[in-house]
Amino acid sequence: MANHNLKLTIHFFSEEPFAAAQKLDLMAADDATAVLQKVPISVAVKVICAMQPSSASKIIVSTPIEFTRALFQSIELADIAAILRYVNIQDRKNLFDLLPKSRQALCNLLISYPENTVGALIETNVLVVDSQMTSAEAMLRVKKQVRFDTHEVLVVSSKRKIIGKISIFDLIRSPALSLVSALPITSVVTVNGLSYVTTVMELDEWKKTDTITVVNRKQAFIGIVRHFDLRASFAKNKQSTQQTQSASGEVIDAYASVLKTMSDMFVHTKEHTH
Repeated sequence: MANHNLKLTIHFFSEEPFAAAQKLDLMAADDATAVLQKVPISVAVKVICAMQPSSASKIIVSTPIEFTRALFQSIELADIAAILRYVNIQDRKNLFDLLPKSRQALCNLLISYPENTVGALIETNVLVVDSQMTSAEAMLRVKKQVRFDTHEVLVVSSKRKIIGKISIFDLIRSPALSLVSALPITSVVTVNGLSYVTTVMELDEWKKTDTITVVNRKQAFIGIVRHFDLRASFAKNKQSTQQTQSASGEVIDAYASVLKTMSDMFVHTKEHTH
Protein backbone atom coordinates (compact mmCIF):
# COMPACT_ATOMS: atom_id res chain seq x y z
CA MET A 1 0.00 0.00 0.00
CA ALA A 2 1.37 3.41 -0.94
CA ASN A 3 2.52 5.33 2.13
CA HIS A 4 0.61 8.45 1.01
CA ASN A 5 -2.62 6.47 0.66
CA LEU A 6 -2.15 4.90 4.07
CA LYS A 7 -1.62 8.29 5.76
CA LEU A 8 -4.67 9.71 4.02
CA THR A 9 -6.77 6.70 5.02
CA ILE A 10 -5.67 6.91 8.67
CA HIS A 11 -6.58 10.61 8.70
CA PHE A 12 -9.97 9.88 7.12
CA PHE A 13 -10.75 7.06 9.58
CA SER A 14 -9.74 9.19 12.54
CA GLU A 15 -11.55 12.40 11.53
CA GLU A 16 -14.60 10.95 9.75
CA PRO A 17 -15.36 7.55 11.33
CA PHE A 18 -19.04 7.50 10.31
CA ALA A 19 -18.24 8.37 6.70
CA ALA A 20 -15.43 5.78 6.71
CA ALA A 21 -17.84 3.18 8.11
CA GLN A 22 -20.23 3.84 5.22
CA LYS A 23 -17.46 3.37 2.68
CA LEU A 24 -16.27 0.12 4.29
CA ASP A 25 -19.85 -1.17 4.20
CA LEU A 26 -19.64 -1.03 0.40
CA MET A 27 -16.48 -3.15 0.31
CA ALA A 28 -16.27 -6.93 0.54
CA ALA A 29 -15.79 -8.01 4.17
CA ASP A 30 -12.35 -9.49 3.48
CA ASP A 31 -11.15 -6.29 1.81
CA ALA A 32 -12.58 -4.08 4.56
CA THR A 33 -10.86 -6.29 7.13
CA ALA A 34 -7.53 -5.99 5.31
CA VAL A 35 -7.84 -2.20 5.21
CA LEU A 36 -8.60 -1.98 8.94
CA GLN A 37 -5.56 -4.08 9.82
CA LYS A 38 -3.31 -1.49 8.17
CA VAL A 39 -4.34 1.33 10.50
CA PRO A 40 -3.55 1.74 14.24
CA ILE A 41 -5.89 -0.09 16.63
CA SER A 42 -7.00 3.21 18.16
CA VAL A 43 -8.16 4.36 14.73
CA ALA A 44 -9.74 1.03 13.74
CA VAL A 45 -11.78 1.11 16.95
CA LYS A 46 -13.35 4.44 15.98
CA VAL A 47 -14.58 3.03 12.67
CA ILE A 48 -15.73 -0.33 14.06
CA CYS A 49 -17.82 1.47 16.69
CA ALA A 50 -19.28 3.80 14.05
CA MET A 51 -20.39 0.91 11.83
CA GLN A 52 -23.74 -0.78 12.06
CA PRO A 53 -23.24 -3.80 14.36
CA SER A 54 -24.43 -6.18 11.64
CA SER A 55 -21.73 -4.88 9.29
CA ALA A 56 -19.04 -4.80 11.97
CA SER A 57 -19.78 -8.43 12.84
CA LYS A 58 -18.73 -9.56 9.34
CA ILE A 59 -15.36 -7.90 9.87
CA ILE A 60 -14.83 -9.13 13.43
CA VAL A 61 -15.17 -12.79 12.41
CA SER A 62 -12.53 -12.28 9.68
CA THR A 63 -9.80 -10.53 11.68
CA PRO A 64 -6.83 -12.45 13.15
CA ILE A 65 -7.16 -13.42 16.82
CA GLU A 66 -4.53 -11.00 18.14
CA PHE A 67 -6.02 -8.09 16.20
CA THR A 68 -9.50 -8.90 17.51
CA ARG A 69 -8.18 -9.26 21.05
CA ALA A 70 -6.61 -5.81 20.79
CA LEU A 71 -9.90 -4.39 19.46
CA PHE A 72 -11.87 -5.92 22.34
CA GLN A 73 -9.48 -4.36 24.84
CA SER A 74 -10.31 -0.91 23.48
CA ILE A 75 -14.04 -1.23 22.72
CA GLU A 76 -16.75 -0.68 25.33
CA LEU A 77 -18.46 -3.91 26.35
CA ALA A 78 -21.86 -2.63 25.21
CA ASP A 79 -20.43 -2.14 21.70
CA ILE A 80 -18.87 -5.62 21.74
CA ALA A 81 -22.21 -7.12 22.75
CA ALA A 82 -24.01 -5.18 20.00
CA ILE A 83 -21.64 -6.70 17.42
CA LEU A 84 -21.72 -10.23 18.81
CA ARG A 85 -25.53 -10.30 18.56
CA TYR A 86 -25.04 -10.72 14.81
CA VAL A 87 -22.40 -13.46 15.03
CA ASN A 88 -23.36 -17.13 14.75
CA ILE A 89 -23.21 -19.21 17.93
CA GLN A 90 -19.95 -21.03 17.19
CA ASP A 91 -18.04 -17.90 16.12
CA ARG A 92 -19.48 -16.04 19.10
CA LYS A 93 -18.17 -18.75 21.44
CA ASN A 94 -14.69 -18.42 19.94
CA LEU A 95 -14.78 -14.63 20.24
CA PHE A 96 -15.99 -14.86 23.84
CA ASP A 97 -12.76 -16.67 24.68
CA LEU A 98 -10.89 -13.48 23.80
CA LEU A 99 -12.65 -11.65 26.63
CA PRO A 100 -11.54 -11.91 30.27
CA LYS A 101 -13.72 -14.36 32.23
CA SER A 102 -14.96 -11.50 34.37
CA ARG A 103 -16.44 -9.76 31.29
CA GLN A 104 -17.97 -12.80 29.57
CA ALA A 105 -20.96 -13.11 31.91
CA LEU A 106 -21.77 -9.42 31.57
CA CYS A 107 -21.42 -9.60 27.79
CA ASN A 108 -23.89 -12.48 27.76
CA LEU A 109 -26.28 -10.42 29.85
CA LEU A 110 -26.05 -7.45 27.46
CA ILE A 111 -26.58 -9.67 24.43
CA SER A 112 -29.75 -11.08 26.00
CA TYR A 113 -31.37 -7.64 25.70
CA PRO A 114 -32.42 -6.21 22.30
CA GLU A 115 -30.09 -3.43 21.13
CA ASN A 116 -32.81 -0.76 21.29
CA THR A 117 -33.47 -1.39 24.99
CA VAL A 118 -31.92 -0.05 28.19
CA GLY A 119 -30.65 -3.49 29.20
CA ALA A 120 -28.17 -3.44 26.32
CA LEU A 121 -26.50 -0.33 27.76
CA ILE A 122 -26.25 -1.07 31.47
CA GLU A 123 -23.19 -0.65 33.65
CA THR A 124 -22.79 -3.43 36.24
CA ASN A 125 -19.64 -2.25 38.01
CA VAL A 126 -21.76 -0.54 40.63
CA LEU A 127 -21.34 -0.32 44.38
CA VAL A 128 -24.17 -2.30 45.99
CA VAL A 129 -24.58 -3.50 49.59
CA ASP A 130 -26.96 -6.02 51.15
CA SER A 131 -29.46 -4.64 53.64
CA GLN A 132 -28.45 -7.28 56.18
CA MET A 133 -24.75 -6.38 56.13
CA THR A 134 -23.29 -4.62 59.13
CA SER A 135 -21.92 -1.13 58.62
CA ALA A 136 -18.40 -2.53 58.99
CA GLU A 137 -19.01 -5.13 56.25
CA ALA A 138 -20.51 -2.51 53.96
CA MET A 139 -17.54 -0.20 54.53
CA LEU A 140 -15.15 -2.97 53.47
CA ARG A 141 -17.00 -3.15 50.17
CA VAL A 142 -16.94 0.63 49.80
CA LYS A 143 -13.16 0.69 50.30
CA LYS A 144 -12.68 -1.86 47.51
CA GLN A 145 -14.56 0.29 45.03
CA VAL A 146 -12.13 1.98 42.65
CA ARG A 147 -14.43 4.61 41.14
CA PHE A 148 -17.34 6.59 42.57
CA ASP A 149 -19.94 8.45 40.52
CA THR A 150 -21.92 9.48 43.59
CA HIS A 151 -21.73 9.61 47.38
CA GLU A 152 -24.69 7.22 47.63
CA VAL A 153 -24.76 3.41 47.72
CA LEU A 154 -27.54 1.18 46.41
CA VAL A 155 -29.09 -1.25 48.90
CA VAL A 156 -30.52 -4.62 47.82
CA SER A 157 -32.18 -7.55 49.55
CA SER A 158 -30.77 -11.07 49.65
CA LYS A 159 -32.68 -11.71 46.40
CA ARG A 160 -31.14 -8.63 44.71
CA LYS A 161 -34.39 -6.66 44.94
CA ILE A 162 -33.77 -2.90 45.13
CA ILE A 163 -34.60 -1.44 48.55
CA GLY A 164 -33.20 2.06 48.04
CA LYS A 165 -29.97 3.94 48.58
CA ILE A 166 -27.96 5.19 51.55
CA SER A 167 -25.43 7.96 51.99
CA ILE A 168 -21.80 6.91 52.39
CA PHE A 169 -21.53 9.62 55.06
CA ASP A 170 -24.33 7.97 57.09
CA LEU A 171 -22.52 4.67 56.67
CA ILE A 172 -19.24 6.12 57.94
CA ARG A 173 -20.89 7.65 61.00
CA SER A 174 -22.89 4.56 61.97
CA PRO A 175 -21.73 2.02 64.63
CA ALA A 176 -19.70 -0.83 63.09
CA LEU A 177 -22.16 -3.55 64.14
CA SER A 178 -25.37 -1.77 63.15
CA LEU A 179 -27.22 -3.14 60.13
CA VAL A 180 -27.43 -1.27 56.84
CA SER A 181 -31.21 -1.64 57.03
CA ALA A 182 -31.21 0.55 60.14
CA LEU A 183 -29.73 3.51 58.26
CA PRO A 184 -31.86 6.20 56.55
CA ILE A 185 -32.79 4.69 53.17
CA THR A 186 -34.01 6.81 50.26
CA SER A 187 -36.20 5.30 47.56
CA VAL A 188 -34.92 5.10 43.97
CA VAL A 189 -36.60 5.13 40.57
CA THR A 190 -36.08 1.95 38.54
CA VAL A 191 -36.68 0.99 34.92
CA ASN A 192 -36.98 -2.43 33.36
CA GLY A 193 -34.08 -3.59 31.20
CA LEU A 194 -36.54 -4.25 28.37
CA SER A 195 -37.68 -0.61 28.29
CA TYR A 196 -36.97 1.17 25.03
CA VAL A 197 -34.11 3.67 25.01
CA THR A 198 -36.31 6.36 23.46
CA THR A 199 -38.93 5.93 26.20
CA VAL A 200 -36.48 6.08 29.10
CA MET A 201 -34.77 9.15 27.64
CA GLU A 202 -38.00 11.10 28.12
CA LEU A 203 -38.31 10.45 31.87
CA ASP A 204 -38.47 13.51 34.12
CA GLU A 205 -36.11 11.73 36.53
CA TRP A 206 -33.16 12.85 34.36
CA LYS A 207 -33.72 16.39 35.63
CA LYS A 208 -32.50 15.19 39.04
CA THR A 209 -29.92 12.51 38.26
CA ASP A 210 -27.40 11.25 35.71
CA THR A 211 -28.08 7.55 36.37
CA ILE A 212 -31.14 5.35 36.83
CA THR A 213 -31.27 1.87 38.37
CA VAL A 214 -32.21 -0.99 36.05
CA VAL A 215 -34.01 -4.20 37.04
CA ASN A 216 -34.99 -7.39 35.22
CA ARG A 217 -38.41 -8.98 34.78
CA LYS A 218 -38.26 -10.33 38.33
CA GLN A 219 -37.48 -6.82 39.63
CA ALA A 220 -33.95 -7.90 40.60
CA PHE A 221 -31.13 -5.38 40.26
CA ILE A 222 -28.96 -5.82 37.14
CA GLY A 223 -27.14 -2.48 36.86
CA ILE A 224 -27.51 1.21 36.17
CA VAL A 225 -27.89 3.18 32.96
CA ARG A 226 -26.27 6.58 32.42
CA HIS A 227 -28.04 9.38 30.61
CA PHE A 228 -24.87 9.95 28.60
CA ASP A 229 -24.94 6.36 27.30
CA LEU A 230 -28.60 6.67 26.31
CA ARG A 231 -27.92 9.88 24.42
CA ALA A 232 -24.84 8.41 22.73
CA SER A 233 -26.78 5.32 21.64
CA PHE A 234 -29.66 7.41 20.31
CA ALA A 235 -27.29 9.75 18.44
CA LYS A 236 -25.40 6.82 16.91
CA ASN A 237 -28.58 5.16 15.66
CA LYS A 238 -29.85 8.45 14.29
CA GLN A 239 -26.58 9.23 12.53
CA SER A 240 -26.31 5.76 11.03
CA THR A 241 -29.63 6.26 9.25
CA GLN A 242 -28.59 9.55 7.67
CA GLN A 243 -26.00 10.47 5.08
CA THR A 244 -22.90 11.80 6.82
CA GLN A 245 -22.53 15.52 6.17
CA SER A 246 -19.42 16.22 8.24
CA ALA A 247 -17.10 16.59 5.24
CA SER A 248 -17.56 18.11 1.81
CA GLY A 249 -18.49 15.92 -1.15
CA GLU A 250 -15.14 16.53 -2.80
CA VAL A 251 -13.23 15.38 0.28
CA ILE A 252 -15.38 12.27 0.75
CA ASP A 253 -14.94 11.41 -2.93
CA ALA A 254 -11.19 11.79 -2.59
CA TYR A 255 -11.10 9.47 0.41
CA ALA A 256 -13.43 7.00 -1.30
CA SER A 257 -11.04 6.91 -4.25
CA VAL A 258 -8.18 6.02 -1.92
CA LEU A 259 -10.22 3.23 -0.32
CA LYS A 260 -11.12 1.85 -3.74
CA THR A 261 -7.47 1.87 -4.75
CA MET A 262 -6.56 0.06 -1.54
CA SER A 263 -9.33 -2.47 -2.07
CA ASP A 264 -8.17 -3.13 -5.63
CA MET A 265 -4.64 -3.68 -4.36
CA PHE A 266 -5.86 -6.38 -1.97
CA VAL A 267 -7.81 -8.08 -4.73
CA HIS A 268 -4.75 -8.12 -7.00
CA THR A 269 -2.59 -9.42 -4.16
CA LYS A 270 -4.98 -12.32 -3.61
CA GLU A 271 -4.97 -13.16 -7.31
CA HIS A 272 -1.17 -13.34 -7.37
CA THR A 273 -1.04 -15.58 -4.30
CA HIS A 274 -3.38 -18.22 -5.76
